[in-house]
Order: sequence, then C-alpha cells, then structure tokens
Amino acid sequence: MELLLKAGTAVIADVFDSFGMLPPVLSDKIGPITPYPRFAGPAYTIGGRSVTTSETGDRAKLGAIDGMPPGVVPVWAGTDIQGVCCFGDLLAEAMNARGCVGVVVDGGVRDTGYLRELGLPVVARYRTPAQAIGRWKVTAHQVPVQVRGGLQEWITVAPGDIVVADEDGVIAIPSAELRRVQDKVTEWAGTEEVSRAVIRDGMPLLTALERFGHL
Repeated sequence: MELLLKAGTAVIADVFDSFGMLPPVLSDKIGPITPYPRFAGPAYTIGGRSVTTSETGDRAKLGAIDGMPPGVVPVWAGTDIQGVCCFGDLLAEAMNARGCVGVVVDGGVRDTGYLRELGLPVVARYRTPAQAIGRWKVTAHQVPVQVRGGLQEWITVAPGDIVVADEDGVIAIPSAELRRVQDKVTEWAGTEEVSRAVIRDGMPLLTALERFGHL
C-alpha cells in the first residue's frame, strides 16, 4: 500500500493509460471532508438505496460496520441517495475504532466538524445535516457496488479492490490488475525521480520526452 500511496493517484492513472485501459478514477465531485485525504487499502463495500419507511434504525448498516476488519477502506455506494447522509459522528467513531484507514462516500456525511477532529480521513460527494433513517438504507455489504466515475458514469468496486486517495482524487484498482499496476509503478519510480531532477536542472521537455518516453 505504501508503494501505491507514495506513487499517487496521478501516476496510477497514467499506468492504466499505458495499459490501454481507462483509469478507474472516481468522480471529481467526491472530495475531502477532512484534512490530509491520503490513504490506501482494500475496499470494504456497502451499498444502499432510497426508501420511505417508519423504521427507527438501519440494522444492516450497523451490522456492516461491526464486520469491518482493520486496514480497510469502507466504500459507501449511495446509488440514488439525495440530500441525506450515509453516516455521522457516531458511526465514523465506530469505523475509526475498528481501524479503517479512510472512507469513501458516494453520498453524504454529516457532523463534519467532528469528523475533522476525529482523524479518520473521509472523502464524500456532499455534506448534509439530514439523517438517512426513514429515507435511505443499506441493502448489502461486501458485494460489488457501483460508484460515480470521473471518466465514465459508473465504476464497479468489488470487495478487496485497492482504493487509493490523495490530493488529486480517488482511484480504485481492480484486484486482478494489482500486481501489474504495482510492477509498473515500481518500474516508473526511479525514472520519475531522475526526470524530475533533469527538468529542474533545465533539460528541455522535448529532450526529456525523448529520453524517458513518458512525462
């Protein structure tokens, strides 16, 4: 994970381009709610849908959080969610206590002041004061889910796919492509440092392109 996080989402996106694959970047509407939105880990997926119900709680949501192991990135797929939150301070506290390294929310969160103090990195599509109870509920967890994409309308994220987030955005690496992505990132790592140094020293960009083949 450290290799991918150090490389950053921009390099990982370029790696997918080098494979002739559309980079699986999430929508640019999904952005940082808390400071330092840098994290990487396997996806723990939660999917839901809008409802109208008189239920007083979402037991499926609470059960999904209770099942989270340390080191994962909860990926909340709000699907048709509008105007209400997937979670707030108490559920964020529970995820933090379970050792989640960061959270991705294709939907809303609330209690953002508390989240900023908690220290758990969160990126989300929007903020809202409105709760989800009676309006949106979890339907499944640890199944493939769809979240809004940046280069395509929807991206499928499966449990165990590797999610990397930093200041440039969020990218989800399918587990089947992980080894190939890691190998290419390792190959490019040294080249990036050298090319940065020679450009800093004044090498013309066209010369650098001829030398390194990638800028």
